[in-house]
Amino acid sequence: MKRLFALCVVALWTSSAWAQAAGAAPADAAPAAPSSASTGAETERAASQAKEAAPEGSGQTAAPAAPAEQSPTGTQQAGKSELLTPPPPPATRPRLAVGDDTFYAKPILVVAGGVHVEQLIQTLNKNRESRTTTIALTRFGFEGKLGPYVSFRSEFERNIRAHGSGIWEGTASLSVRDQYVRLQRWNATVDAGIVLDPASVDFISTHIADVLLADKYTRDPLLYSGFNRGQGVQAGYEWRGLRAGFNLTAANPLSTSSSFQVGGTFGGGSRLWERPLGNFRIGQPDDDLHFVMLSPSLTYTHELFEAKTMVQSFNVNYQTNARTDPRIKGYNVRGNLLFKLKANLGVPLLITPFVNYARVQNDVTNSTPGFGDQLLSTRFLANTFSAGLDVNVQGRSGVGFELARVSDRSPNFVAPIGETPASEPITRTVQTYLNIGGTWWLTDQVALGARYARYNKEQTNVEHETDASYFATLRLVL
Repeated sequence: MKRLFALCVVALWTSSAWAQAAGAAPADAAPAAPSSASTGAETERAASQAKEAAPEGSGQTAAPAAPAEQSPTGTQQAGKSELLTPPPPPATRPRLAVGDDTFYAKPILVVAGGVHVEQLIQTLNKNRESRTTTIALTRFGFEGKLGPYVSFRSEFERNIRAHGSGIWEGTASLSVRDQYVRLQRWNATVDAGIVLDPASVDFISTHIADVLLADKYTRDPLLYSGFNRGQGVQAGYEWRGLRAGFNLTAANPLSTSSSFQVGGTFGGGSRLWERPLGNFRIGQPDDDLHFVMLSPSLTYTHELFEAKTMVQSFNVNYQTNARTDPRIKGYNVRGNLLFKLKANLGVPLLITPFVNYARVQNDVTNSTPGFGDQLLSTRFLANTFSAGLDVNVQGRSGVGFELARVSDRSPNFVAPIGETPASEPITRTVQTYLNIGGTWWLTDQVALGARYARYNKEQTNVEHETDASYFATLRLVL
């Protein structure tokens, strides 16, 4: 073990020293705007030739094959994080992999730790106090290639949750992330398992991912907009930067993150994804619900911009043990746009403004006693809007911000009393998330991060809630 540890240290130090001697780290390999048309054409031809050698990943164009492992460039990862949409396995065997260039398995390891300072400005619980917490998250697993047409990924997460509440008696909560097998040939891909639909991922500021996008300030806007990781199958085909995709999810609402967007009150005031947790049977959530979602999508990747559009159509069987309950139907329409602007003010800059929008509507059940198996005449409606800007300096280091606003109107039911007819009053909620962060990549794998985050919630007939947080972190991404 000592020899292995010493070998890993020497390898990492050697790669860092080589990058400095060469004058540019792999993360900085993206050049400024091409000086001639011939240079751009050569680059495009090299990328096109590499597509057949490297499997597609998350709708991104594969990077040209290289004899040594390279990190994604700033341009390739603009507006998206490897923590959400990881690049495909390298075309050649990475340094830490076992196997050869055609058949290999490499480790997945992401570790983040640091300090979180919480400032409660206005809360419903007036006696609640602010806290300073040391944080720690770990993601681990394996990915690799099994020949030119098959790849796989298996990833888990150890998460201590807010304030370390996920730890007890020396253990910590464990969650399952991507678990899939991928087939690829002729620019087409088919994934099966626990898969992530790349078209469902909003563009984000890459400089606010210091806590691996696991805190409420960065995670919740993604979930409200329809982020979809869950049990399912998906297929995609890419042609000259245009990718058509289709995803199918059919299981319990807890099996997919996309059920988070379904609004309204279910089972005594909870949202749909909370409903299976209301009753436990031998330690397991309720299995009386069934969630089906179909998601066609189109994405386009260009040297200067990227665009996504998607429709998520879902159907919920609220009670599989009865045939009298009505189906809950709804849909989510999404659109995303990102620009890649290059400048040189003495140092090369990559400026990436982005905007995201999602609109969801769905039926709502009447949960009032005596009015079961009915739908309200008013539907749930929510709009999620986010926008931001990143400025990368000489690669992936830089600063960025993101502002997200989630507004919804959820109907309730008031039963008729005497001559007063029934009514469906609307509860309006507006949630605002602000993140401002900076990242300094010490090496291709290690980064320092700092971030300020603020959250505000306004709801009908409820006092406003406001809190802020400060993060200082160190993270490793292999």
